[in-house]
Amino acid sequence: MASPTRLRIATQRKPVLDRLLALPKRTNREVSLAAEELSCSVRTVYTLLKRYGATRRLADLAPRRRSSLSGRSMVAPRVEAVMAEVIASYHLSRMRPTVTQTVLEIRRRTQQLGLALPDPKTIRRRIAAIPAVQIVRSREGAKRAREQFGLLSGSTPETTFPLQRIQVDHTRVDLIVVDAALRQPLERPWITVAIDEYSRAVLGFYLSLEAPSSTSVGLCLVHSILPKDGWAARIGLVPKWLPYGRPDQIYTDNGSDFRSEAVDLGCRSWGMEIDFRPGGMPHFGGIVERVIGTAMRSLRTLPGATGGSVAERGDANPAKDASLTMQELELLIATFIASHYHCSVHSHHGMTPNARWQAGIFGNQQQAGRGIPTPISDPARLLIDFLPIERRSVNRRGIKWGGVLYMDDILIPYLDDRGRRKFVVRRDPRDVSRIWFLCPDDNVYYPVRSRDISRPSITAWELENARKHLRANGQRGYDETALFRAAELQREIVAKSLEARKASRKSRLARERQTGAKTNRLYSASHPEAHEPASASPWRRIIDDDLEAGEFYEVDE
Repeated sequence: MASPTRLRIATQRKPVLDRLLALPKRTNREVSLAAEELSCSVRTVYTLLKRYGATRRLADLAPRRRSSLSGRSMVAPRVEAVMAEVIASYHLSRMRPTVTQTVLEIRRRTQQLGLALPDPKTIRRRIAAIPAVQIVRSREGAKRAREQFGLLSGSTPETTFPLQRIQVDHTRVDLIVVDAALRQPLERPWITVAIDEYSRAVLGFYLSLEAPSSTSVGLCLVHSILPKDGWAARIGLVPKWLPYGRPDQIYTDNGSDFRSEAVDLGCRSWGMEIDFRPGGMPHFGGIVERVIGTAMRSLRTLPGATGGSVAERGDANPAKDASLTMQELELLIATFIASHYHCSVHSHHGMTPNARWQAGIFGNQQQAGRGIPTPISDPARLLIDFLPIERRSVNRRGIKWGGVLYMDDILIPYLDDRGRRKFVVRRDPRDVSRIWFLCPDDNVYYPVRSRDISRPSITAWELENARKHLRANGQRGYDETALFRAAELQREIVAKSLEARKASRKSRLARERQTGAKTNRLYSASHPEAHEPASASPWRRIIDDDLEAGEFYEVDE
């Protein structure tokens, strides 16, 4: 007995199906119109025509009852248990196997138990039904699952003018650089970037081959605060870089490099507040991360680019293709930011960062401007206040830092302390031939050079390499002379390698010229009518009257 609902549907279908059955010949269009009228598919109408046309019973127009087996698994319970166990312990593990690997593992285990092998499609349906958040949580951890699927609760307050708050962060550049001397591949450098939240303009950046540290943060802030004219002239930057200035607040993550004493003291000395975003909520730093991502994407077509992933890199060899030095990469990134990013409309405020910056500084019809940033009267002190800081004692030999002794007349009044007091000293890792001593009497930093003023200017990286070299050679009790000599020897090795490379190139070019000249002489002897040798005239001049359609000037290579 049909239910009232099924009977009502059959009654509605009957006149439409009777009309179609009365036609001597039905067209597809007529069946399609009937399907629209009955709110069903064309295939359903053809099924009803076949079933109802054979019996003419109203019950054959009623919707069929679903099978009692619908929705029930036809897989044996023991096989279901094997699938569930493998998916839970194998597929949802930190090993992160592929779906194909999981299918093979399930079929292998069921075969070992003497059970019927489940169909691969059945296994894939079971895996596809697992929520994506559960897969990420099991394979990559709860933190990653929260970052990818959690609700983005909270955000930083809106800024109302430039330099109210900036964000600073680091990332590894997706490109391998080469050394300036031999053009040999080095590694991927790090970049530290500072972004103004109001205008979304890049205030400054710092490139380094060393991992992020307080030095990276400090030098990036110094670059952000000072005007860019002198820096632009030094690196050869043509486009004008407008944004600069001392921010009110610096917003960063909770890394140790941002919590260092050097950064903390530098910010407090210059009236800048440093604030840390909540732990486990990376979206609070999304502004600077998006800008960094934009800059990295601009590098992906350059020689030496590693791409954002292994799949994106393909079979390319970035180390082999690398050709840009650190100086060239710095100019390239600066040019992209100043000429492209700062001049492109930003989706956040619908203006270019340059226009938004100028409106916030000078004002417009809607609001008054903040005003031109206050100039820094002592740029040298600004730099010193963000350099790595140490507390060292003074003895009759001076101050020792990194195996180097530093001495100057400014230390003489403190020699009688005999190491009882610790004094604040700072060092620029780009030049360790001198340190900066904070005189406790007048709170002024004084430069203190190494005891031997003939020592070359070397970087902290070169100094540490020299120390490692001496230790590797068993010289535990090395002195300062041996330390600097080791650094000089390493430079000499590079210089000799460069000279050898140049000599090899000259020799190869000379051999190529001799071979080319010999070939030209043989050609001229066998072809008296030939023109002058190609080595003497690389461009062969062709008279216009001799040119035919489609011909061009020829180049002899």
